[in-house]
Amino acid sequence: MVMPFSQHIKGLRSLALAFASGAALALGAYGAAAQAPRLLAPPVAADGTLSFADLVERVSPAVVSVLVEREIQTRGFGDLEEMLRFRFGFPERDFEGETQRMQAQGSGFFIDGQGHIVTNNHVIDGAEEIEVRLSNGKVLKATLVGADPLTDLAVLKVDAPTGQAFVQFAEDVKLRVGDWVVAVGNPYGLSGTVTAGIVSAIGGEGRSGQFLDFIQIDAPINRGNSGGPTFDLKGRVVGVNTMIASETGGSVGIGFAVPSRIAKDTVAELIRSGSVTRGWLGVSIQEVTTEIAAALGRKEARGALVTDVIAGTPAARAGLQSGDLILALNNKAVADPRDLTRSVSALPPGSKANLKVLRGGAERTLAVTLGQRTEDVDSRQPQTPGESDEMSSELGLSVVDLTPAARAEFRIPNSVTGVLVTAVKNGSAADEAGLQTGFVILQVDGKTATSGAVLKKAIDDAKKAGKESVLLRFQAGEAKQFGALALK
Repeated sequence: MVMPFSQHIKGLRSLALAFASGAALALGAYGAAAQAPRLLAPPVAADGTLSFADLVERVSPAVVSVLVEREIQTRGFGDLEEMLRFRFGFPERDFEGETQRMQAQGSGFFIDGQGHIVTNNHVIDGAEEIEVRLSNGKVLKATLVGADPLTDLAVLKVDAPTGQAFVQFAEDVKLRVGDWVVAVGNPYGLSGTVTAGIVSAIGGEGRSGQFLDFIQIDAPINRGNSGGPTFDLKGRVVGVNTMIASETGGSVGIGFAVPSRIAKDTVAELIRSGSVTRGWLGVSIQEVTTEIAAALGRKEARGALVTDVIAGTPAARAGLQSGDLILALNNKAVADPRDLTRSVSALPPGSKANLKVLRGGAERTLAVTLGQRTEDVDSRQPQTPGESDEMSSELGLSVVDLTPAARAEFRIPNSVTGVLVTAVKNGSAADEAGLQTGFVILQVDGKTATSGAVLKKAIDDAKKAGKESVLLRFQAGEAKQFGALALK
């Protein structure tokens, strides 16, 4: 006979109680050292069935629908315009569009009794009118307090009714993969919709250029859930839903939420000043690969490698140089470029910081006074080289000196000094180093590559010294980056 699901839940609940009692007895007999791990049962109703109803009943009144209106420029006749332009060559100006008002919806939630509501920046971005619909159906006019595109968070303000329910961000919550979460929001305009699931991953970037670690959840999140809260089983906000990963636009069980620790600090600053200011260095950085680490004499591929220093920035004034490997910020080890970007951004502009860097095989400390970030430039990544022309040579590399003719052919400015790459063999050491036809090799092991002869001599010297690779600095378009050229 198959046991009913409710009996399974009751059995699990009894097991949890028995386990807790056993732990208490063990603690009484042997002290704190004998305390057993705690076993938590899933939420249950009075009759023992699995239920989130009590939690939802408590938090739902704090969740609202965010209604926005914005003007958009239409493209005239749409598909008809495209057909006429394709078949008959009609110019685009013959089909001027018109301005129309568009309505969109998202989600949000009250965080205090003063009427402050948290939502996503992308929900209200460009909005001319903002309203919120409460859980009881009442619609209120809202004003924008402040927004932060980098974390995709925004704060609204309404004249809240007396006794309006609100929720709070979790304090120092430590979510684990597998923890239950509940999302409440407005998917597809369906107000008060509740979905449940678990934390499926922590720390996913989710979106290019984003500097924070998202919480990934498998509670179904759809369009309109943006800006809504994700709760733990205690009814605390552990995340703000911001996007989904989907090829179709519908939920496939991969949603992302901004962690409460980030959201709480960001929201507090938005309420206080209307915007968020962040520290800024003024460098381009790249990840340290195993090969680059070996070329630098490091055993671990950690830190952030400086590929370029922007003139006139805090980094330049502090004496930071391209080729420096940033190892630590204020005595805290830097794991990778994203870690450095987050750490710098967490510091206020004008604050003083110490950078431990590796330069020329020796560690040194540089003092820097941070500037104010206006765009996410610290995490710029050089373009990834693609496929290259094939040739046969020892390292798979062919170069020429930068002559006026070569500069004209590859459009290389006169300010760039180095050696022009004319061919790279697929799968060769040069290819693995990231070189491509048209790139300019600027330095080899920190020394300026003024000519092909200088480059060849530096490589030969490195081979005689028993080095396994040399560190190249090269330029691709306007971006500069490093690559380790294997010699064996």
